[in-house]
Amino acid sequence: MSREFAIVGDPVEHSLSPDLYRAAFAAHGLEGWSYGRVRVPAGQLEATWEDLSRRFAGINVTAPHKLTARRLATEVTPGAARCGSVNTVTFRPSGALGDSTDGAGFLVVLGEVRAAGPGRAVILGTGGAARAVAAELQGAGWRVLLAGRDRGQAGRVCDELGAGSSPLAISRAELAPALQDADLLVNATPVGADGVSTPLPQVELSPRTAVIDLLYRPSETALLRSARSSGCRTASGLGMLVEQAALAFESWSGLPAPRAQMLAAVQTVAWRGAG
Repeated sequence: MSREFAIVGDPVEHSLSPDLYRAAFAAHGLEGWSYGRVRVPAGQLEATWEDLSRRFAGINVTAPHKLTARRLATEVTPGAARCGSVNTVTFRPSGALGDSTDGAGFLVVLGEVRAAGPGRAVILGTGGAARAVAAELQGAGWRVLLAGRDRGQAGRVCDELGAGSSPLAISRAELAPALQDADLLVNATPVGADGVSTPLPQVELSPRTAVIDLLYRPSETALLRSARSSGCRTASGLGMLVEQAALAFESWSGLPAPRAQMLAAVQTVAWRGAG
């Protein structure tokens, strides 16, 4: 039985999701299952939603559509409801089920750099991935500081997330004191995908701060290089990419995800860098 799936966003041309899912399909011998990329410009998801529901059994949703997908889904899982973001959609006869596997995927990466219990986290970004990470950390007892280019937008997201989060602006004046005693810094912005730019404006990091960049291409961003030179434990977003896809695959197929094969399928590609 053939089934079609896709990653939906803008841009999507460099997405490694097709490599991940094709590896999973092949490992389980799911002949006729396919996975592609669909570019949907910002503001156009609602206009294409009905067509997507006819064409695909399920989709992964990436920037800039995760918040819109939450609104368009007929039903959402508790995790998606907590963070107000959807990255995985299953199209069913009864409607679209929206889920967020980003938060659970993030916990895999967190385990790579920090074994201790909850602490104080600074998250750069206010989009769907940032919300999912913030909600997951709050649920685990972390104190979250959410930083956005627009402090007002960060404040609105914190209001939606509820107690346990506070807003910041992405500026040296606000981030420098916040990072002095931070246990964790997470970059959930696209800044750094070029391998050169950094989302952190001239702020020194303490070796006590673990740093996770959710970007997975390039595998070593300028932020991670700088953090490592400061003695910080670091991780890229590749582990999160694989885990969130593994959870989506299991939801769609009812089969255990072949995580080792999925990781192997994208590891070499990710090391090639941006572009």
